[in-house]
Amino acid sequence: MRRCLVGLVLASALWGGAICGTKYALSGFGPVTMLAVALAAAAAMLWVALLARGYRAPRTWWLPVVLGLLEPALAYLADTLGLSLTSAVHGALLSGLESAVVVALAAILLREAITSAAGLAVLVAVGGLAVLAGTGGGHASTAGDLLVAGGVLSASLYTIVAKRFGDDSDPLSLTTWQFTVAAVATGGTMAARWAAGSERLPAGVPARFWVAAALLGMAGYGASFLLFNSVISKVGATQAAVVLNLIPVFAFAGATVFLGEQVTGGDLLGAGLVGLSVVYFTVADHGY
Repeated sequence: MRRCLVGLVLASALWGGAICGTKYALSGFGPVTMLAVALAAAAAMLWVALLARGYRAPRTWWLPVVLGLLEPALAYLADTLGLSLTSAVHGALLSGLESAVVVALAAILLREAITSAAGLAVLVAVGGLAVLAGTGGGHASTAGDLLVAGGVLSASLYTIVAKRFGDDSDPLSLTTWQFTVAAVATGGTMAARWAAGSERLPAGVPARFWVAAALLGMAGYGASFLLFNSVISKVGATQAAVVLNLIPVFAFAGATVFLGEQVTGGDLLGAGLVGLSVVYFTVADHGY
């Protein structure tokens, strides 16, 4: 179980870093074009790894299709469009709502009991996010925040579906097909936006943004989902949600260190509360 916890923490770190990487890459690309490039890079990396190891088909074909459409396709499309309109700090804060949404959905749809440790951990984390929200800055917009919130809902449904209908498929094969579906769906959306003139062809995009989008796809998207898919069947959705509270902490740290956003005492207090909630839950909820 400790290995599952480590895997979730690493996935959270990669997802948190992806928020900052997305914000940086959006300086060179249109939002859907950037996402399509990142997903194509992730899918290519996963296919190379799958074929090098030896191909194994998923047990069912509908599961990677549904998972791929929920996340990364819909969730990341909403996140990317939202981050093109709002700040990285707001994106980090809103991503922290995922744990509370997953816990609620797990109780309603999966009939998972919410332990006192999990409930208290979520409350402490939400309190930390409230502190961060009161001190966070940067350019933001209501439309952008709502899009990010929609992405959070889609990502939360992904966790529930992955937990409820997990069929012990090979994680690498499942993740590869999941990203293939997402890359195709996003590529179609990108072509439609090009045809409508909503985004430009990326002919003049500097090389550094191509590299950033490719690394974002391979590490922030592909590797993180492979880790998550490898452990989600071994832990409860509630347990996974509590650890995923770390995503906004990693994202907030990245926004301040790499994007130059200012850090205040309130920022540190809020991030500390979120981190404390995960440590408390790990100790209190025996075995996790």
